[in-house]
Amino acid sequence: MLALTGGHSFELDAFRSMFNEICDSRGWVWAHAVQPSAQQWLDAEHAGQWDAIVCHDVPGLSLKRGEPPQPVGPTDEQKRAITSMLDAGQGLVITHHALAGWPAWDGWATAIGGRFNYAPGPLRGREWPSSGTRIDTYTAQVVNPAHPVCEGVEDFTFTDELYCCPIFEDSVVPLLRSDADFDPGLFISTYEHVMVGEEAAPKTVGHPQPSNLIAWATVGGRSPIVYIQPGDSATTFSIAQYRLLLANAIAWVASPAAHDWASTSPVPIH
Repeated sequence: MLALTGGHSFELDAFRSMFNEICDSRGWVWAHAVQPSAQQWLDAEHAGQWDAIVCHDVPGLSLKRGEPPQPVGPTDEQKRAITSMLDAGQGLVITHHALAGWPAWDGWATAIGGRFNYAPGPLRGREWPSSGTRIDTYTAQVVNPAHPVCEGVEDFTFTDELYCCPIFEDSVVPLLRSDADFDPGLFISTYEHVMVGEEAAPKTVGHPQPSNLIAWATVGGRSPIVYIQPGDSATTFSIAQYRLLLANAIAWVASPAAHDWASTSPVPIH
């Protein structure tokens, strides 16, 4: 498997330790690539070279404290490469802040089942405010125990970041939900958080009511995709149930069953 990072800060040593343990326990081999050069792997030419690709990156977004978050691309060539990869059926696991990737392209949001908006902007024909975040202690509740991604996973309580953002519940398969309160007024607006810092940032009052869905399966092109929202800290990376959930997701998107499922109900990406 291949893990992609870059575009957002995170605890790299703990991330590597988690993947070393997961891969050692399952007899897998993994490699690590960093954006922007990592983007070269996301095209039809390389589809299938990796049994699964894990995206823990934020492509297509310039983030710098004190400056407005700025979309960057994708170019037409990048769109064609990503779309061809999805049509070729590359299994993907998308984690945490990678939900914010390619904010200027609805096609990527359609493929992965939603978008975290670092800045206000259009999505699927409507204007959205900036998304919201907060750190909270909550229970991740398994809602689809029969799904292979949830095999052996039990509800677990931990502290991690939550998102207030658009999720396309009508087109994904729910796997886990959070028992936290998703009142938009409890979240901090991310645009102002980046611009002026957490203490001065306003709440996301007025944001449409967000979903409490924190993990799901979906299809982009002919690619089986799993999104897992938790993944903010080294503490989360060390949790046995989180590691099991992530390992199950990787195994499933690489499986013939997942590829058959995605091929029978392809989702065009534009």
